[in-house]
Amino acid sequence: MVNFRAHELNTGSEEGARSDFEVMIAQLVDALHPGARRISPNPGDGGIDVFLGRLDDRIVVWQSKYFMPRVGRSHRRQITESFASAQKNARAFGYRIDKWILCVPSSMDHPTTLWWDDWKSAQHAETSTKICIWDETGLRSRLTRPEAAAVVAAFYPPRGGAPQPPAEAEGEIVVPSTDLGPGASAPHGPADQHPRGGETIRIAGRTCLLQGDPQQWRGGDAWVLRTGAATVMATPPSPARFRQVLIRRPDPDADAHAEAIETQLRLLDRVGGRRGLPRLLEGRVSSTEAAVLSARPAGRTWREVFGPVAPARARPLDRVTAVGLLTVAERLADVLAGLHDAGHTHRALTPDGVVLPDPTDPRGTPALRDLGLAGVRRRPGEGPAEYRAPEQERLGFHGAEVGFRTDVHRLAAMTYHCLTGRPPARGLPAPLRAFGFDVPAELDEVLLASVDPDPDRRPARPGLLIPALRAGIDRLARAGH
Repeated sequence: MVNFRAHELNTGSEEGARSDFEVMIAQLVDALHPGARRISPNPGDGGIDVFLGRLDDRIVVWQSKYFMPRVGRSHRRQITESFASAQKNARAFGYRIDKWILCVPSSMDHPTTLWWDDWKSAQHAETSTKICIWDETGLRSRLTRPEAAAVVAAFYPPRGGAPQPPAEAEGEIVVPSTDLGPGASAPHGPADQHPRGGETIRIAGRTCLLQGDPQQWRGGDAWVLRTGAATVMATPPSPARFRQVLIRRPDPDADAHAEAIETQLRLLDRVGGRRGLPRLLEGRVSSTEAAVLSARPAGRTWREVFGPVAPARARPLDRVTAVGLLTVAERLADVLAGLHDAGHTHRALTPDGVVLPDPTDPRGTPALRDLGLAGVRRRPGEGPAEYRAPEQERLGFHGAEVGFRTDVHRLAAMTYHCLTGRPPARGLPAPLRAFGFDVPAELDEVLLASVDPDPDRRPARPGLLIPALRAGIDRLARAGH
């Protein structure tokens, strides 16, 4: 049975659990009702976490509240204020809320159940909006549906898994002896395994609970490289991202992976935690293991709020959401500039790798989930295929600036795709104005230049995008007044 307390274990705090629960609700709604979208708080969310429909017509709203261990008297005010906020914004922007659904991971006590029934009837009579609740029983029922399998796997992985090696052997790599004898096989160690989500492994000397299956690459029997998400089992638990290479025998590629991890350790020790960069939790470099653990920021990801969505459901963003996206892109450009100032590039930026700021902080900074390929030697086909820059497909006669301009390309391509619903076409993408956006020519020019296939024709640094992004934000924001 799904245990909703898993959100506190995943994030290490009640505040983080609220955000994690919101993310789960958004993914569950999208799985059950394709086409649903999230609202990015800027500064508030207008009483909407997730909606289905159009903000210039009629919508269904889902509002999540992480009320534990029960919904009681103290929570009634938050419920009424959220509903009132949703109705106020609907009147202000000219759309209608057909249904408003409260999502909670617990059940109401008896007095609050009586209050809820009376309250929703009164609100329906006043607004004509149907009010429903997805409580713990309703959520568990919906999570058993086949469409929700990926949501369950991501947020509520099964505990246990394969038997773990003895404590004294964890984190070590077993090297076969030369006298195993005919037909004998080498004993198994961590480098021989492929751990799964929900299992515990040792990373940099710390016991870690894997959150989902890690990505894994092998170099024959010489080394294994793993990256992924985990929770460091401490008091309190610490959500983390990790990069780890386990080395069985000397190998040039293993040395390169270990060198990259050592570079990331030095970088995080120097600038970690500043301006949206990850914070170092733990690190180790030895002859058998190199690993880095960085704090995993809590919050919604770019993809969960802005997409992109599947092509069949893609369409240009509405004005309010577009302002939110451009605001995040502008601040993310500043975060990347900080990484570049430290002499490194990310080169693996994706919508999953950007965590949005706390919705209660209007000046909040988006955070990088990890350092990407900082310190990793360039090679053909590097980085995630999504938004991969042309120069990452091959190695040509490019200078060191390629890394900086690669980050420019990835940021601009993400921004363009999520704004318009279409990825930028190689060579000659359509301007934003062609999709109905009333933006200054400066923004169109900078975005289109930033996705140019030739890195030499792009802006040299992400910071050069900031003035154009701000101009676009100002123009779109004024259009609503």
